[in-house]
Amino acid sequence: MKKQLLIAIVSLIPAIGFAKTDFGSIITENVKAQDELHQAVRQDVDQARGTVAKKDVRERIVIVENSGVSYNAPTSKSLLAFKKEKTNYRPSEAKQFDRLANEIHSVDQ
Repeated sequence: MKKQLLIAIVSLIPAIGFAKTDFGSIITENVKAQDELHQAVRQDVDQARGTVAKKDVRERIVIVENSGVSYNAPTSKSLLAFKKEKTNYRPSEAKQFDRLANEIHSVDQ
């Protein structure tokens, strides 16, 4: 049993050494491939920038309706108000006193 274990260990040592050099070559190939990819991307980006810069600038065309027809849609004040105005809306004191006076006057009648 000990002899078999020793043979297995002795036979695995060269395989481990080979694997280390193999991984080193794989890493160097990967680095080279990445460099080539980066160069290709840079060339594509430069080429795309060049083609965009060469394009003619289009003139802006504005179409205006000359019929004089206006389109009106009903809107509420709350639709056009800011959120802060909606939450913090408080009528003035003069309006509050007028409402109170009208309520008292309507109760008296």
